[in-house]
Amino acid sequence: MHLGMPVVALATTEVPDAVPPEAGVVSTRLDVIRDAVRRLVDDPEQARVMGKAARAAAVARYGLRRFLDDWDAALAEVAR
Repeated sequence: MHLGMPVVALATTEVPDAVPPEAGVVSTRLDVIRDAVRRLVDDPEQARVMGKAARAAAVARYGLRRFLDDWDAALAEVAR
């Protein structure tokens, strides 16, 4: 997601929560996964749009700024 690529993934572990719908396709069905890859290969513009959404979601949720803010908040709480 940080690379700005659309996501096509099996719906296991944290994936359904980590990947917003606009960032890609998440499913337990292999036919859905296969069809999603074909659609993205055939439609580079859709892939670009989904990739941008994936990157935005990754930066917001897993980016360095969010990590540092969470870390500072944890340290401040412990120091109180």
